[in-house]
Amino acid sequence: MDYCLKPLSKTCSYSGEPLQPGDLCYSVLVEKNGRFERLDFSSAAWQGVPEGALGVWRTEVPEPESKPAGYLDLDRLYELFTEYCEQANDYQKKLRYVLALLLVRKKQLIHEQTTESEGLRIMQLQGARGEGTYEITEEALSQSEVARLEAEIQTLGQQPLRNAA
Repeated sequence: MDYCLKPLSKTCSYSGEPLQPGDLCYSVLVEKNGRFERLDFSSAAWQGVPEGALGVWRTEVPEPESKPAGYLDLDRLYELFTEYCEQANDYQKKLRYVLALLLVRKKQLIHEQTTESEGLRIMQLQGARGEGTYEITEEALSQSEVARLEAEIQTLGQQPLRNAA
């Protein structure tokens, strides 16, 4: 039988105080209304195994996971892409094109079709969450330009969103 339990909580089930990394805490498995529920208690709030507990274990609150090397913030990159769709200089148009290809690969944009107009190939893209339709002109880029743009995207994708608190 498989069980699906929530991970370690960020707060003590008894006191509501935050569980700090490195602290010792106690976790209890109980049944409530026919469902299994995990409750986490700080050492200070622990009063022993509650009645009806199905399981209990002691653990150390882990350090928060850091983002892996090479992590790309796709929300940040999508924001940049939409900015460059509204207004872009020649360099930003090239960056927008490479961003579009990356976001299609990462399933943030959906490639609907490519059309030709006045000798230009134009990709029609749709946001994966229903965001507007975007028309992006394909850019002729050398391998060195693509490499430079990809490196810039890697740097931009690791910076926080401007409006994040």
